[in-house]
Amino acid sequence: MKILVLGAGVIGVTTAYALGRQGHEVIVIEKAACVASGASHANAGQLSFSYVDPFPNPGILKKLPGYMLGRDNGIKINQTLRLLYYSWGIEFLRNCTSMRAEKNLDIMLGLAHRSMEATQRLSAELPDNTMSKTPSGKLILAKTQAELEALEHSAEKKRRYGFTVEILDRAGCVKKEPTLKTWQGAFCGGGFAKGDGIADPLELCRALKTISIEKFAVEYKFEHSVKSLKTEAGKISGVVTDKGVIDCDAVIMCLGVDANKILKTVGQSSNIYPMRGYSLTLPLGKQVPKLSITDPLRKIVFANFGETIRIAGFLDANVSQEKINMRGDMLLKTAQRLWPEVADYSAQNNLWAGYRPMTPSGIPIVKPSSVEGLFYNMGHGSLGLTLAAGSADQITKLVWQSMHKSSRIKREEKHVLVS
Repeated sequence: MKILVLGAGVIGVTTAYALGRQGHEVIVIEKAACVASGASHANAGQLSFSYVDPFPNPGILKKLPGYMLGRDNGIKINQTLRLLYYSWGIEFLRNCTSMRAEKNLDIMLGLAHRSMEATQRLSAELPDNTMSKTPSGKLILAKTQAELEALEHSAEKKRRYGFTVEILDRAGCVKKEPTLKTWQGAFCGGGFAKGDGIADPLELCRALKTISIEKFAVEYKFEHSVKSLKTEAGKISGVVTDKGVIDCDAVIMCLGVDANKILKTVGQSSNIYPMRGYSLTLPLGKQVPKLSITDPLRKIVFANFGETIRIAGFLDANVSQEKINMRGDMLLKTAQRLWPEVADYSAQNNLWAGYRPMTPSGIPIVKPSSVEGLFYNMGHGSLGLTLAAGSADQITKLVWQSMHKSSRIKREEKHVLVS
């Protein structure tokens, strides 16, 4: 099949690689001049298979007023007149019940486990250390005993899915990561996941692009803006770009927050909302952590990238362009106050701000659409890197099933005509 993958972020590039490996003719269309120019460019680099807990949960409800009134430094939810914001918000609230939160966590853990296995297979096909800079694990800190008990509750479920999650007291955390002795924030313990790691999303996308071109003849068309989708007899037949029409048998939508303006050209839509996240990339400081450290309370993560440290975090809705630098400064000050010795905070920090494509449930959309030949692989939020390999495998299977179903129908139609 000739398949067009729209978007060259980590989801699109990994999808193109998986489809090319299966023998399809694959073309990636990207409006930017290179891979990973959007949400994947400088994200937190987390391979956090054991920490995929969806954002909507019962505990969020009492915190929402603080988010909306600007009382929480980690999350800012500003109001807007966009109708999508309100439809998304209503569905988000529906997913904050205990029953839905537990169900959504089950779904996410299943996706994460499949993605962990797919990532391991993919890692074996790539140059050494492309997938994981530091495979030594991830530590989630808990400020209070109640937070630690909540980590233990979710850890029990995660162990049933095959994840190794160890609950530690403060001394145990410091033993795992000695540099936490210089941590200035309060914490009483944490959850340690040995199988999680760190990868540079930009480096990964570049490697996948190079290998998919060399091994599978995948073609990349950069600086091509998608204008609309083309259909014939209710089936996808091509993509209209600013450079012309490209015919195809199928389209995989991996455009994240930009998907809706293209989907509406064929009467489709998705409930994905853009949530801003930020990162700083700094030289290593006097203390060098070997683990990835996440502070959920302050919405911040520290990741050792080898020669630099990536500090990422915060979650903003409807933030103006003018406030991006201000939020970056807040992230820098928060990090410096928490862990003053892990980075050279006086250096140029390379502030990055990108949109996370978030669904109201926190579950990505990986499925065929109601339009024949159009598939969705989008809405991964802050878990694009974590779920990329598993989602790519899943969409490849769906394409295969669709292709064989179409072939069977054609054979049956031919048989009827002959009869």
